[in-house]
Amino acid sequence: MRKTAVVLMVLIAGSFLCAPVGVSAFNQQDLQKLNTTNKCSKCDLSQANLEGIDFYGAKLDGANLSGANLKGTLLNDADLRGANLKGALTDKETNFSGAKLSEAIWMDGSKCDSGQIGRCK
Repeated sequence: MRKTAVVLMVLIAGSFLCAPVGVSAFNQQDLQKLNTTNKCSKCDLSQANLEGIDFYGAKLDGANLSGANLKGTLLNDADLRGANLKGALTDKETNFSGAKLSEAIWMDGSKCDSGQIGRCK
C-alpha cells in the first residue's frame, strides 16, 4: 500500500516536470463569445482549432490568433485590425477577402501596413 502511494506521488510529480512550459492555449470563454456574437475584440484564441468555420464579418480586432488552425476558415469582411496571426495555419481555402488587416501581425511575423484589406502587400 505504502509503495503504491510513493509510486503514485512520483508519477504525479514527474508529470508536472515533463509538462511543456510557456504553452499558451485559447480562452474557452472567448471562443464561446465569438461563436455566439461573432464579436471578440482582443480575445485570446491562440492555438484554437477554428478550421472550416464561417466568421463572415466577425469583429476580431486585436485578437490573438497565433498558432490557431484557420484552414478553410471564412474571414470575409472580418475586422482583423491589429490581430496576431503569427504561426496561424492556413490553406488555399482560408478566405481573407475584404478582411481589414491594418497592423495585423501576419503568419510569418511581418506586420501589415495600415489600410490593408484582404491581404498584406
